[in-house]
Amino acid sequence: MSSDNPFFHRGAIRQAEFFYGRTAEIHQILGLLRNGQSVSLIGPRRIGKSSLLIHLLRPEVREAHQWGAEQALFVHLDCQEFGESPADEVYEALYDALMDAAEAAGTAVPATDVAGSYRAIDRLLHHVNRQGTAVVVLLDEFELLAANSHLTPYFFARLRGLTTKYGLAYLTASQQPLFNITAEEEILSSPFFNIFVTLPLGLFTAEEARGLLECRLQDSAYMFPATLMEHLLMLVGPHPFFLHIAGYHAFQAMSVVQPLSPTDFAALDNAIEVEAASHLSYLWQNLTAEEQYTLAITNGPVDTLRLLAQQCLLQNVNGSYRYTSEILHRFVRRQGVSGLIQAGPFVIDQQRHQVWAENQEMGLTTSQFAILVCLCQNAGQVVHGDDLETAVWGEVLVDDPDRLKTLIKRLRRAIVPYDNWIVSERGVGYALRPPEP
Repeated sequence: MSSDNPFFHRGAIRQAEFFYGRTAEIHQILGLLRNGQSVSLIGPRRIGKSSLLIHLLRPEVREAHQWGAEQALFVHLDCQEFGESPADEVYEALYDALMDAAEAAGTAVPATDVAGSYRAIDRLLHHVNRQGTAVVVLLDEFELLAANSHLTPYFFARLRGLTTKYGLAYLTASQQPLFNITAEEEILSSPFFNIFVTLPLGLFTAEEARGLLECRLQDSAYMFPATLMEHLLMLVGPHPFFLHIAGYHAFQAMSVVQPLSPTDFAALDNAIEVEAASHLSYLWQNLTAEEQYTLAITNGPVDTLRLLAQQCLLQNVNGSYRYTSEILHRFVRRQGVSGLIQAGPFVIDQQRHQVWAENQEMGLTTSQFAILVCLCQNAGQVVHGDDLETAVWGEVLVDDPDRLKTLIKRLRRAIVPYDNWIVSERGVGYALRPPEP
C-alpha cells in the first residue's frame, strides 16, 4: 500500500491508469467520429477536456469501441502553440503530427520535402486514404486557433475541404461554442464551422464523483470513512477538478490525524477552499454583471441560467437551479454583487424589494423587509432596537414598547426555516448570526 498522495493531478491527466469516468462521452464521441462526423467538445476550464482528448489518442481505448489502430489515425495538436502562427506553421505541425501517427500505427506513407504546405498534407492524406485508413484530427484549445488573426477564411475552407475529399473528421475542444470564439465575422462564415456536432462536457454523475475518490484510494494506505466521503461530496460536488483538490487535502489530513473526525472538517474545508479560490475567482471574473447577479440569486432569465449550467456553476434539479458545490455557494456569498446584499442564507435586492434564501424567494411585508435589510447590512453585529425602529418607522415616536418585538416575531415566521438566524440580545437589540449547532 502506497503512502503517496494519489490526488496529485491539477493539469491534464496523461497516464492511462489515472484517467477515470467519461464512459458515455467516449462512446458518443467515437460513434460520431467513426461515421466521419466532426465534433465540437465544449466545457469550462478545468472540466477535463484535455484529459479526454489525450485518452482518446490511446489505441486500446478505441479498440474497446471496435475501432482499431489500423482503421484510424488519431492526430493531436495543442492550439496554444498557434495563437499567432501563420498558416504555413500550422500546416507543418499538422503534417508532422500525421507522419508521427502513421509511423506509430505502422502505416506506410512517403515523405515529402515540402512539409510546411497544404499540398504536402493533401498528398499524405491521399496515401492514407487509399489504404482505407480514416483520419481524425484532435484540436485542443481550439479557441486560440480560431481567434488567430493571421488565418483567413481560405485557411479554414481548406481544412473543411479535407473532410469532403478524404472523410477526415475533426474533434475540437474549447471553452465556448465555435460561433463565440472566432476572430471576426468573416472567419465564422467559413463552411468549416458548419460541419460540427456540439457536445458539452460537464460535471461527473454522482456515481462517478464517488467512484473517482474510491478509485484513487484503492492502492493507497488510507480509505475515507463514510462521514468524510459524504462531507467531501457535499463540499465540492461532482466537479472532477475540485474532487482532486478535496481528495488531496483529505488524504494529507488523514496522514497526520487518525481517525479524522467531523470536528476536524472545518480545518479541512479551509484548506480546500483556499486552493479552489483562484479557479473560482477566474470563473467569477469572466461572468458578466447580469450573470453574476443571476448566479447570486440562482434565479433569473432562462437563457442565463442555462449558460451558468453550461459553465458547471449551476445544476437544474427538478426544474430548480442550484449551486453545483458548497464551496461555490460560499464563494459567491463573499462576493460583492451590484444591487445585492448577501448575508447568511439571505440575498436581498433592495431596488426590486425581493429576498431569496437558499434558492427560494420569500414574500415579506415592507416593514419585515426593512428589518431584514438592516440586520443583513450589519450581519454579525448587534443592531440596537432604536435603530431598527428608525429603519422601519423613521423618527415617528410611538408609545408601544412591544411593536418591534411583534414585528420581529412576524419576520421570523415569514423566513422559516431560517428564523433562528435572528438572535435576540436582551435589552439591546437583535443580530443576524448563524444558529448555534
